[in-house]
Amino acid sequence: MNSRLAEQISYLLLRHEYVVVPQLGGFIREKLPASYDRSKHLAYPPSAELHFNAEMTHSDGLLEERYALLLGLSLRRARLVLEEEVSQLRHQLIQQGTYHLSGIGELQLSREGHLSFTPDSAALATSASAYGYAPLSLPTLPQAISSRRALLSEQDSRYISLRLPKRALGYAAAVVIAILALLPWGNKVETEQHYQAGFTPSVEVARQLFGEEKKVDASTEATAKDEQGNLRWSTEQDGRYYIIIATERTEERIQTYVEQARTTLPEASLTALRSPHGRTIRLALTSFDSSAEAYAYLNELVKEHPAHRSAWVFHNN
Repeated sequence: MNSRLAEQISYLLLRHEYVVVPQLGGFIREKLPASYDRSKHLAYPPSAELHFNAEMTHSDGLLEERYALLLGLSLRRARLVLEEEVSQLRHQLIQQGTYHLSGIGELQLSREGHLSFTPDSAALATSASAYGYAPLSLPTLPQAISSRRALLSEQDSRYISLRLPKRALGYAAAVVIAILALLPWGNKVETEQHYQAGFTPSVEVARQLFGEEKKVDASTEATAKDEQGNLRWSTEQDGRYYIIIATERTEERIQTYVEQARTTLPEASLTALRSPHGRTIRLALTSFDSSAEAYAYLNELVKEHPAHRSAWVFHNN
């Protein structure tokens, strides 16, 4: 019964980042961080997106163990039951071209034999309510009272409001110090050789007090920021196939994954893809012109670097 297969896939996706269906492919749950909608004043909890990778056909043992526990069978017999249900699914997929997994999404088989996947909008594994989360209302604090008090204090006739820049106050203090330095302190001066009036220019005193202002060229600062880390940012939908290792909504969180990737793969040309439809940022190791090249690289990456086993292929179109 393929309804049972869909239920067990959803059950495992709630507890693992991906689940492999033998001889079919792997379902990947991509985590999305919490977000805040300023127009609605709502804070949304962390959510997830479902993806499908047809190249992940090697069994990870999760479904076999789940079937053995559910049916009370040995692993060998549970594997046979699972293979039979997957065979029925593949047969219907070949006959009809599409197959819907309840609570997960729909699989489509093209005439060329390529599998694609469209997740359900209310998939159980990606719903925040499945984890006990719900949107939280966070209205902005009222500013009318504080603004009114500030306006009344400015309009009060008993006070005179002066708006002076801090730099002007600093120069005024420097001039006062210079004048005090010129005044003769003490009434007894024996000879001209023992008396020497010290004079410090006001500009020099100001520099000693407040320091020299350092001017940084904006172009130099921007170049240093771009060169630091060798991370390329892109919003272009170039139609290439990218190897995604992380998905976040802020540059600060993406930067943590960038540092980890440079440790494991120092020669990788990292690219941060900004979504044109939202604030999602995807960190990619590399990209390819065709899906075959991308999936071949992904298989080698998972074998050599198990830390990136949750990586997946993203078609940027």
